[in-house]
Parts: sequence; C-alpha cells; structure tokens
Amino acid sequence: MQVNSIKNTANLINASINIGDHLVKTAIWDNSKKHCNWLGRRDIQDAQLAAYSKRNSALSPEFYSGSAGVSHFLLELYKVTENNTYKETALGAWLRSVHYMKSYDFPASSISFYAGELGLIYIGYRFIEVAPEIENHIQESLNWLIGKLANGLNTKHSLDVIGGNAGAIPVLISLYKKYTLEIFKEMAIKCADEIVSLGSWNDDICVWASPKVHGVELNTPPTTGYSHGASGIGVALLEAYAFTKNEQYLKYGRGAFTFEQALFNDDEGNWIDTRYPHFKKNGKVTGTFRSAWCHGAPGISLAHLRASFLDKERATYHLNLAAIGIETTKKHLLDKFHNTPEKDATLCHGILGLSDIVFSYGKKMEEKDSIQFSKKISQLYLNEFNDITLMPSGLTLGGYNPSIMVGLSGIGLHYLRLSSNTIIPTPLILIL
Repeated sequence: MQVNSIKNTANLINASINIGDHLVKTAIWDNSKKHCNWLGRRDIQDAQLAAYSKRNSALSPEFYSGSAGVSHFLLELYKVTENNTYKETALGAWLRSVHYMKSYDFPASSISFYAGELGLIYIGYRFIEVAPEIENHIQESLNWLIGKLANGLNTKHSLDVIGGNAGAIPVLISLYKKYTLEIFKEMAIKCADEIVSLGSWNDDICVWASPKVHGVELNTPPTTGYSHGASGIGVALLEAYAFTKNEQYLKYGRGAFTFEQALFNDDEGNWIDTRYPHFKKNGKVTGTFRSAWCHGAPGISLAHLRASFLDKERATYHLNLAAIGIETTKKHLLDKFHNTPEKDATLCHGILGLSDIVFSYGKKMEEKDSIQFSKKISQLYLNEFNDITLMPSGLTLGGYNPSIMVGLSGIGLHYLRLSSNTIIPTPLILIL
C-alpha cells in the first residue's frame, strides 16, 4: 500500500472538489433561485408502490440522507477552497431544508441531529462561523428551528444516537458552550434525564428496552453498538456528566458500557450484535459480529475513544478497547477493500466510513500509522473508479445517491478531511 504522499494529498482534495462540482452542476433550483435540492435513489420497502430501492426521488430535508447533509459537505468544501459556488449551493440546500420543515409535517423529532431540526441548527451556526456575512440572511430561519426544540421530547422520538436523545446531547452541549442559549443547556439535561429514567439495572449493568432505544416496536434484546445501542447512549451520558458533574449520569453511562462489555469477544476483537442469536461457547460469548459505524467494533471504538476523555478514572480501560476496536476495523476495512469494493463506499456502513473512523482515531491519538493507513487505502480505493460519482452508495440495492451518510456527499467529506490541514469534524462523531 505504498502511495506517494504529495500526489496522494492532491488526488484526495481533487476527488472532493470533483464531487463538489458535480453537486453544484446537478442541483435543481426552484423558480426563485433560493432553494435547491437533488434527485437520487432511495430505499422503498412497500412493494405495492415500487420494487425495493428502485425509485428516484427528491432528497428529504434532514442531515442523514437529505439536502441538509449535502449542504454540510458543500459548506466545509467552501471553507477549504473559498469557492463561492459551493457556499451559494450549500445555502440553497440549507434554506430548502428549513422551508420543507416549515411546510410539511416531518415525522422525526426536532431533537434528532441526523433526522430532525437539530441537524439544521448545527449547520446554520456553522454557516455563521464560516461565512458570517450571511448571518442576517439566515437568522430568522435559525430562530424558527431553535423554537422547535422545546417540544422535541413531547413528540415521538428514540433514545439512540440516530433518532433522539443520545445523538442530541453532545451537539446541544457544544452549541451551548459556544452560544450560551439556555434552550441548548435545558434540552441537553432533559435528554439525559429521560435516558436515566428509562434505564433498568441488573447488578452493575444498565440496559434500555429496544422499543425505547429505537422508537419503534422491536422484538429484540437490548442492543450493542454506537448508532442504535449501548455505547452511543453510554458516551452521551458521559458527555452530560462532564458538562454538569451530575454523578447519576456517570453511573448510568458506566452501566451502559458494562452491559456492552459483557458481550465482548476478545478473540474477535468485537462485540456481539444482539439482534441476532448469540450464546456462550468455551466461556466466551459468540454469534454475529458486525463491523460498521452503526453496529460493531468501528462505531464502538469511537465511543470508547471519546469516553476516555470524559471519564478520566476509566481512561485506560476505554483507550484499550478503542485500540482493539480500531485494529478490528482495519482488518475488516482491508477485507472489504479486497473482497467487496463494489458493495458500499459510504460513511454509515461502507469502506470509506471505516477509513474515516481509523483516520479520526489517528488524528485524536496523534498516531501517524493510522492516519497513513486511512489515507493510503482511501487513495487505492479512489484509483478503482474512473468517475468518483459512480462510487457505490449505501442503499440496500445500490444506485446513485448524493446524501452525506449513505451517498456521495459523505464520500466527498471524507476525502476533504484526509486532505485538509484544518480539523473538519466527522459526522460519525461530531465531538471528539
């Protein structure tokens, strides 16, 4: 995996720029030239309407798979390149997302970073940081979004990172520290309190019932993992503890990690996915092991890495498990690269998502080997495609998608992070 470092950096930033140019070219603007959006494949599970994942449609408004996520990538690309077309298109996409939220009854709770108004709030403030000249232009929309937060826990929501409380807490705390709006502090504490109120204890293990975690009726045991499971909840509670010094948050956060650790297999360097059958064999739990941000060692390693800075008494414990999880991530990344490169390139559960996690670990720990590992394999993967816009999406049956977590914008953001001298947060864990 020898790649010339100077050429590598140039190729990586060019890949990101090529995606940015493609998104600018393919943006669909309304008649007022104020709002823009994109078309892409989407997963559809109603066979009466269309075959699964065979329909093209306009992107929804949210961060995870909608126009807000595209806006986020283009804004970060503008910050690095100072190309105004990226800023203008990013703003059009953000304003479109806000307009959609105002005009339609969107099902996600406002507290969800990935699916609700909170993600748009985060991007709005990022606009003000990167392009302060547009603050007056977006402040009214930003105020409207902030006004929606207070009711976020009164509508249907989940406790996990993707849909609700656990994903909201670190973002709300970060926003409060920067802008000191009381609503951010108030909602962060309310989110943490609700998680605590719904936890159940068995000795030193704390669990949350799957319907509460996911916000839907799932007939599964309590789940491991970052985006939908225990480590995501655990690290969110540790964020709340570090912010408030409320010992109850520390206790419940540690209880979540203890539950997950009971499902760790040191031979695999991974944690069981409890949605599938699992059992003990020769004194070790075994079953199905996943290796993605959403489920398995990659995402869990990020949670442990962040936890090591929040729970100082257990820093060594968390750092050891983060290191194990990263080594597992590297192994699975190489396996995917060599054996299934056509399956998925994207952040949520694809090749570049695994690379992004290794890169994040390397940057935070100042570990050059992990940084170079990520850059080299991302470069080699880039070499597989004559047209970067044809990199495979994270949709179940594939197809073109411009979004950030399962599509092209996330690919662009990863290559931008690899090539930039400035720190660009990863959407896989914004606060690290």
